[in-house]
Amino acid sequence: MASTTVSDYVIWAKHIHDDPELVQHVLAMWAGETIQLEVDGVRGTWRKMDDGSDGRPTPGIRPIGSAQEVWRYLYRRRRGEVVSLRVIESSAGVSEASEAERREKLLFPPLGKTQEEHDADLGRLLMAGAWVIAPTVRTDRATNSTTANDKL
Repeated sequence: MASTTVSDYVIWAKHIHDDPELVQHVLAMWAGETIQLEVDGVRGTWRKMDDGSDGRPTPGIRPIGSAQEVWRYLYRRRRGEVVSLRVIESSAGVSEASEAERREKLLFPPLGKTQEEHDADLGRLLMAGAWVIAPTVRTDRATNSTTANDKL
C-alpha cells in the first residue's frame, strides 16, 4: 500500500512511497484527469494539476470536492504525519460499487490561458469573420469632402 507525508496542499508524485506503479500512473495522467483515491481511509477524487506556464507537466494531484475538505483538515491537524494511499479500482457491474466508482473519469480543462494563447484565440476569432470592424467615414458638408477614420 502506498503512503505519503502530509506536507502540502497537494500530493506530489515524488512524495508517494511504496508504490512505484501509482507514481508512474500520476506522472502519466493528463492535466485535469481525475483519479479516485482512498487517503487515510477516506475516499475522494483527485485531479492532476495543470501544466506549467512553460508547458511542462506538473507532477502532482490536488483534491477536489469532499476530498479537498478532508485533505485540508489533514494538512492543518496532521502535517508531517504519514498517511496511507490506495487507488480505488472501478468495478463496473458490482452492486455495492459507490457512485464515484461507477462514474466516468472526469477531465477538467486547464483553467487559465497565457497572454499569448489569449491573443492567438482573439486573432483566430477576428480572422474567422465573427467580428467586422469597419472604418468610419465623415463628410464635411461645408467643403463636401470625406475623411476616413481607421482608428478604433
